Amino acid sequence: MQVRCARCGAVAARVEVYGPGETPRGGEAALGPGKWWLVFEGVVGCNGRGDLIDEARARRISRAFTPPLSYRQVHEAGFHDDAGFCAECDAGYCHGCWNPSTSGFGRCPNGHGKSLDPHGWRD
Repeated sequence: MQVRCARCGAVAARVEVYGPGETPRGGEAALGPGKWWLVFEGVVGCNGRGDLIDEARARRISRAFTPPLSYRQVHEAGFHDDAGFCAECDAGYCHGCWNPSTSGFGRCPNGHGKSLDPHGWRD
């Protein structure tokens, strides 16, 4: 699943959820029974090769990224950066269009600000 930037069309975020029996991209083996895997690349951060998640979170994320996408829907996935979505614009934007500072605080093309990094602070 990808979120495309509403301004320039670049990828704003990428979300991959793998379930039991599937082999995550770059993985060596298929996931066992009851195992779920999440790979997330957001505006300023990612979870590397991925993390194990529970089935409830996997289903919540899958629902949140079922088109058509909206801020309210994507926010339910629980990602700190809301996969690049601006609450006021109800649109997703990429790293370049958010133009985040070194602390991870960014402003969308319409000037709305938010922290895009869970470890950052407002400049």
